[in-house]
Amino acid sequence: MARRLTADGRRRAWAAVALVVVGGPAFLVGGRAWVGDVTPDEAVARFRAAGPDAARAVPGLPRPGVYTYDTTGGERVSFLDYRRDYSAVTTRIVTRQGCGVRESQWFLVQHLEYYDRCGSELVAYGTDIAYWWTHGTQDFTCEGGSFDAADLDPGERSSWECADEDTRARQVTEHLGSAVVEVGGVEVEARRTRWTTTFSGATTGVAVVEDWFHPETGLVLAETRSIALEIGSPFVGRLDYADTSEFTLRSLEPRR
Repeated sequence: MARRLTADGRRRAWAAVALVVVGGPAFLVGGRAWVGDVTPDEAVARFRAAGPDAARAVPGLPRPGVYTYDTTGGERVSFLDYRRDYSAVTTRIVTRQGCGVRESQWFLVQHLEYYDRCGSELVAYGTDIAYWWTHGTQDFTCEGGSFDAADLDPGERSSWECADEDTRARQVTEHLGSAVVEVGGVEVEARRTRWTTTFSGATTGVAVVEDWFHPETGLVLAETRSIALEIGSPFVGRLDYADTSEFTLRSLEPRR
């Protein structure tokens, strides 16, 4: 997905290049300040740019549009103990794609995650995370398995695998039962799940994500994340990455 730079954004980008050229100290200071939000208005513009076909609904999956979430927490990279908070309000852009929908979650301009869903299955997912002017990307293709546990009874679990060119991801989804989530001051019934991913290969570690899904549409109502990985960077070599965060939906009605 292309990233749009405003005039101010272009000035910051050129300033970043200048900092690297000037030398190490300036690079370190600039790197810590390199962060930006994707606002709800910008997310709506991205959704509309996808065209009318992307706005067509898919039965049993979230309605296309832009959803906003109150978000806390953030991520840490071990190189120079680099920490940054996620946007206080993050956006999830749902568009029709293939046999289902793509959900693109923007935690920051520098942190995008996408999920390609077909029915209850996750057919692909990936990340694009930038830090210190370096991008780390992963694009996983998945084989079977239940993503939102819509096809599982409470207490059941589904085991499946995903992989990209140099990392394998073993997935286990558990249906934890029913729960209630408050969305915009209204209590909403939810299906609670736990998604545990064990990574091996170029990326190693474990991600544990608990989700609360709308039982009819599969929309993510809330999520908590505990992720601890060791990853490779072309700039600094191996480093530790951690994500501890949570977010809750603001409204069941998407902006379009």
